[in-house]
Amino acid sequence: MRSPRDALSTVQRSPRQRWAATLGAALLGLGLGSLHWFGFVVGGALVGLCQPSLRSAVATGLGFGVTAVAVFVGRLALAGSLSGALGMGPVVAIAVVTPLVAGPLGALVRGVVVADAPE
Repeated sequence: MRSPRDALSTVQRSPRQRWAATLGAALLGLGLGSLHWFGFVVGGALVGLCQPSLRSAVATGLGFGVTAVAVFVGRLALAGSLSGALGMGPVVAIAVVTPLVAGPLGALVRGVVVADAPE
């Protein structure tokens, strides 16, 4: 039976598997983020673990945060309440900054979990 560390290492080395795992992790993170702000940290950690290096993990975590903001703005626009929400000032600023900070922060877990390290 393969260890989780071996499976993670395989995903990190294969571009096709990494892309699929990152997409799945991002979708799960967006779902969790719609329930609670800590879901953005978890989503950032999940997308970061799929990456082969810490630098790419943090960049992917930031991309996850930008995607979360785009989904948030899109949902407001589809509901017809974007202009009203933009008039709320600091409340919307917090809602926009949270995923942009939480995604890369969660992705830093990639620096702690190293798949190729000896056990």
